Amino acid sequence: MADNGDQIIAVISPRSVGGTSLFEHAPAITSETVHGFHSSASHTNGTVAELERLGFKILSVGPITISFSGTPKQFQSAFGIKPQKQKLKVDAHQAHRLDYFAASTEDAAKLMQPPQALAGIAEGIAIAQPPQLFESPLPPLASTTGFYRYLTVPEEVAVVIRAARVHRLGVTGRNVVVAMIDSGHYKHPFFNWHGYRVLSVLLGSGAADPAKDDLGHGTGESANIFAAAPDIQLRPIKGLNDPTGDFNVATASTPKPQVMTNSWGYDVDYQSWAQLQASDLNLYNYLKTLEAAVANAVAGGIVVCFSGGNGQRSFPGSHPDVIAVGGVHVNYPDLSLEASSYASSFDSQLYPGRHVPDLCGLTGKRVTIQNQGRAPSHMLPVQPGCTLDGISPTTGAPDDGWGLFSGTSAASPLVAGVCALLLEKNPALTPAQVKDKLIKSARDVKIGTTASGDTAGPGADAATGAGLVDAKWAYLVAMGDIAAEFMAAPRERQAAMLAAGQMPQLPREFVADLIETLRST
Repeated sequence: MADNGDQIIAVISPRSVGGTSLFEHAPAITSETVHGFHSSASHTNGTVAELERLGFKILSVGPITISFSGTPKQFQSAFGIKPQKQKLKVDAHQAHRLDYFAASTEDAAKLMQPPQALAGIAEGIAIAQPPQLFESPLPPLASTTGFYRYLTVPEEVAVVIRAARVHRLGVTGRNVVVAMIDSGHYKHPFFNWHGYRVLSVLLGSGAADPAKDDLGHGTGESANIFAAAPDIQLRPIKGLNDPTGDFNVATASTPKPQVMTNSWGYDVDYQSWAQLQASDLNLYNYLKTLEAAVANAVAGGIVVCFSGGNGQRSFPGSHPDVIAVGGVHVNYPDLSLEASSYASSFDSQLYPGRHVPDLCGLTGKRVTIQNQGRAPSHMLPVQPGCTLDGISPTTGAPDDGWGLFSGTSAASPLVAGVCALLLEKNPALTPAQVKDKLIKSARDVKIGTTASGDTAGPGADAATGAGLVDAKWAYLVAMGDIAAEFMAAPRERQAAMLAAGQMPQLPREFVADLIETLRST
């Protein structure tokens, strides 16, 4: 995420092959319908050429949309609009603000009527708007008395979500690529000490300085992925000025990600799409491009996880295709679980019949510090001197490179890591199958009330969905399917499954683990 000064970032949609503009499509755009909104090569190339002729810079090109940028003067000359600069509070403690351009209703309507050279090949344009990050910072308990214990990564987090036992079985997320769209990734010694694999940082729309993470959010939250799956390959995408363009960058990257985690969103799902369109036309238009980008990623076989929010009603966390992640707090010393009083839970208005969350990761519970709601949870590595390192009171020195994060920002990466464990053993699993196995294997949470007022109880509930993600049980559920395939397969296939490590060599251990897990649920 970067402050782009006087550069406006926008997204244009070339004509859809299905004949209906994504801006005019009222039903949900999902992985089942998104292919109708792809564009032909001729329309895409023609749109790129015309934008470049007008002097705009092309930032990313996807199968559905193109992200581009230019100065206010260029936008006024080409499209007859005058966007106004505004500031967005992108983090919970309001220490980090970002300049962006907002379009009035009149300007948003003009952008749906491109100039003559684009009218025959493009459906419309939307000005990009950055999302909010769903974290909450707090110093360590050594500096603040009277609050509950926080968790360290990777050890304690891995134990609580029962990933440590899966790791000892040799399942660590090896060869699975997890993409994370966030504020960037700093080369903190923590990652090298643990031997974690971090691929080069890719820049999203309007982002710069791939070696820096001035906010610290992306760096810190990535540690949670590694706590669940230490041998994944992390692909950081530094962006959030234009999440639609960031999705285009992520899905086109090599190696292709099998999982994406997103700890951000837009607090808009308290209204229908029609109501959003009436209240903020440009935001509606832009979020339709993002809806299509998310659906396209899932249609391409990528498991997409999103934070559900910290009291917000978050989109795209509510999109039907994604794994919507809520929050569960763990109490010490008995390690009992309760629904986080900081996390969201809600019935979607954008997608009637859809409830958030599907299941949960670990999140602190709400406490009041300096008259503000906070939720301390995980001690995480950050870039020394970044925003999350220097908040007051700090974890020590303002540039010690460590901070406490919480909120569902911390929960989504944990769930993404567990997804990687499943995909290591069975890469053929579809996003829907991964989601189904996580829901079936989640640990029941029976007490606690969310920030939205839903109370947990026995079984699936509105507060926590299926409950807390359980890496060990999810692994056993997935391995049960593989064992069934193994037993039904011819000997040649069985030999191949054993040679590839897909089927455990020691079925006794598998059965013993299954019995132990059943006894502990």
